[in-house]
Amino acid sequence: MSIENITAAIINDAKLVEETSVKNAEKTMEEIIGKAKIEAEEIMKQTAERCTKDAESLKSRKVSAAELQARKMILGAKQEAIQKSFDLALEKLRSMPEDKYLNYLTEEIIKISVNEGIIVLNQADRDKIGEKLIKAVNQRLNTQRYKLSDKTINTSGGFLLRSGNIEINNTFETLLNSIKDDLTSEVANALFN
Repeated sequence: MSIENITAAIINDAKLVEETSVKNAEKTMEEIIGKAKIEAEEIMKQTAERCTKDAESLKSRKVSAAELQARKMILGAKQEAIQKSFDLALEKLRSMPEDKYLNYLTEEIIKISVNEGIIVLNQADRDKIGEKLIKAVNQRLNTQRYKLSDKTINTSGGFLLRSGNIEINNTFETLLNSIKDDLTSEVANALFN
């Protein structure tokens, strides 16, 4: 065999190896690209699913927060309406005609099982009906043991009765506060049902 034949055989073999290597490289490249595409699609799918879940979760949290805020606002409005109802009741007590108010206070003092005491009123009631009240109570009880205090209290109406170490608070605010807890649910039912 001549050198030319050997050279030609080497070149031929090299070309075959090259073609095979190129074909193998192209095949491997296509496999790698195919796998990369599949992995990329899977990543995109997972990312899309995660984004959808995150979006749904965020939406759910936002809706829950909005619902909670709405419930708080409704509760606040209901509480305000209930408070206005009690404020209106207080206003009705304050605007009682003088004769009815005097009679009311007299009856409330007589109901208390104390034989004597000092009656404390707000400044307006003291000036307007204080002496009349003491006179009415003492006449009804046939005694002279009730006196009008020189001091006044800061209240919209009603009285304090002091007898020794005992102090009975029968002011409008105290009366309304004492029944407020019991009546709040009834007032709420009347207003909102």
